[in-house]
Amino acid sequence: MKKIELLSPAGSMDALKAAAAAGCDAVYLGLTSFSARAFAGNFSHEEFSEAIQYCHVRGISIYVTINTMLFEKEIENAKKEIDFLYHHDCDGVLIQDLGLFHYVRTCYPDFPVHCSTQMHIHNLAGVKYMKDEGASRVVMARETPIELVKQAADTGMDIEVFVYGAICISYSGQCLMSAAAKNRSANRGMCAQCCRLKYYPKQAQHFKEGDYILSPKDLNVIERLPEIISAGTASLKIEGRMKRPEYVYLVTKTYREAIDAYYRHEEYHVSKQRQRELLMMFNRGFSEGHLFHADAEHRMSQFRPNHQGVEIGRVLEVELGSVTVKLSAPLYQHDGLRIIHNPEDIGLTAVKIEKNGRLVNKAGEGETVKLSCHGEVLPKRGDSLHKTSDTKLLKKIDDAIAKGMKKPIAAEYTAAEGKAFKIIFKDENGLIGEAESEQVCEKARNAAVDDIRIQQSIQKTGEDPYTVINIQGHAENIFLPVSVMNDTRRRALEMLNRKRAVRYTRKNALPYSLQLQKPEEPAYRLLVLSEEDDVEVPAHTALYTPGYGTYHYVPAVDENLEEKTDYTECILSSAGNLYGKQNGTVAGMTMNAANSYAAAYLLSKGIASIILSSEMNEEEIRDMSNAFEKRYGFRPYLYQLVYGKRTVMYIKDTFLKDLNTRTLEDLHGNYYPLRQKGGITEILEADCVHRENACCYGSAVILRKDTEDKKGIMKEAYEELYR
Repeated sequence: MKKIELLSPAGSMDALKAAAAAGCDAVYLGLTSFSARAFAGNFSHEEFSEAIQYCHVRGISIYVTINTMLFEKEIENAKKEIDFLYHHDCDGVLIQDLGLFHYVRTCYPDFPVHCSTQMHIHNLAGVKYMKDEGASRVVMARETPIELVKQAADTGMDIEVFVYGAICISYSGQCLMSAAAKNRSANRGMCAQCCRLKYYPKQAQHFKEGDYILSPKDLNVIERLPEIISAGTASLKIEGRMKRPEYVYLVTKTYREAIDAYYRHEEYHVSKQRQRELLMMFNRGFSEGHLFHADAEHRMSQFRPNHQGVEIGRVLEVELGSVTVKLSAPLYQHDGLRIIHNPEDIGLTAVKIEKNGRLVNKAGEGETVKLSCHGEVLPKRGDSLHKTSDTKLLKKIDDAIAKGMKKPIAAEYTAAEGKAFKIIFKDENGLIGEAESEQVCEKARNAAVDDIRIQQSIQKTGEDPYTVINIQGHAENIFLPVSVMNDTRRRALEMLNRKRAVRYTRKNALPYSLQLQKPEEPAYRLLVLSEEDDVEVPAHTALYTPGYGTYHYVPAVDENLEEKTDYTECILSSAGNLYGKQNGTVAGMTMNAANSYAAAYLLSKGIASIILSSEMNEEEIRDMSNAFEKRYGFRPYLYQLVYGKRTVMYIKDTFLKDLNTRTLEDLHGNYYPLRQKGGITEILEADCVHRENACCYGSAVILRKDTEDKKGIMKEAYEELYR
């Protein structure tokens, strides 16, 4: 039985070293381009080269995220990044873009590709399809229940599951809220986290649940680890590329302990002290998420969207510039603090702790202290004081990170008169590092060098990540300087490091080729996506509705899709819809096609035409079309959204107790309509997209039940196409 992988986040070199010290099996990180966490530290080429050697010597894999939607001008650089990673021993890449996925599978067939959660693989059909296409692993949508995880693993595909950290409220790869409201695309790694902002019910002051109505709790399923492992999961993923190294260390260490206990057939439960430490490191409250069917009440953190820390006291008195608190837990100088207060929390740091009129550097449970507290907002008596960072805990973790994690290796030595002193190190994979001294061993004239002294020298591995066990050898009656023994040991370890650092023998890239035939011209240049099936449309217009009439669009979320399905004259929504034959189908906007490689890949699967990502501008569309025509000799049949309110979030189940709520209002007075459809809550954007068709063959319009002047909208779009 293959042991499950523990996969940790590495937003920086310090975080990577923290993960390694805590015992991770693999890390995931981003380069300075094309990462879905554009604001993490990320790695330059030089830093990556250092990271890959550091990790491989320690037996740790590195996966790199190139998991954003790519525009045409970015494709060549993305290809260069792939080539760099391939030839620098990277263990695998996480990809969202279908075009880049196909390019890597074609040109680098031995390079493992993981389907990022941004690819929106959320059903068995998607897993099976990507398995057939050569993916090595699928990162399932965070909404996936444990039952579906097991079914997905049973297909033989490696399945990666999020087990800890922040989660999105919307299906990844399908969230346009940040792009629509803040012009920062989540599909491009620049999410503005609109889900962590305040929203209100239309014409009402507050939701009962709280103002942060879209803010989920953090995920933590460590108590359910045996079920996740027994489901056949290949990798447990910890979220947190934006988090500090101490967070990465503590969470990784906790999951390492739990995994090791499982394989020792022991029960594992997080101690109260460790639970408190995890809460201190970062939490919005914890839930078991959709993985274990937590309801909205247990999934959501709607009163506060940020780190809550742990309560350590209550406010007794408030004065100008200070606050007096009775402590229920220890406090140390320079701890980070927050006073929980409505309508706004108050942040402070324990720079000065005053007890009984004297300054102290710590105070204990039950003691009363005065703290400096400045700001426009004043706390109230009875407010709760929370600790959000603990200097003593951080120091303890930093010391543990500095010590690092050591791998056991075996050693053998020979020390015979007239011969070179020789050391052989052997690791768990059978790799050998060996060295001989230039100076031969001499016969001892006085005190001989005994085995104990030699073994003590061999065990001094210093900063090398090894602990030497099972030393075999025997010293004859010889003399050898300690410096010679140390030098021989150092050179033997260097050889072992070099061998462990390189895992793969990689070849030159194969040429990229994809043979395409120009599809038949679609019968319709205007596509109407409508909630109604009785809309009258002009000639040369196709009406697509959610129903199953002549034309329909396939739901963006369908957890029940398992087997191959043949589609005729449909608008497709996800990779799972590619698992079957295509007849006159259209790739919809939710497929996130934004470059010529993605378009060519979709057409190669029998799709006739494509509605481009609505996040593209005119220049990006022209670049894509021109590049496609240059490579294949014809222009693809592309459609562009010219009018309508897009769905900016697809949310599994709901986040509200009151299912009659129909609208969210943001701080700027924008109204976002809500729709419930088959277990999915959709949030529509506040304002309609209204654009001219840049250069596409056809146009698409979204008409909803409350859309005014439907005929006028269709007439304008029709006349623009036919001039």
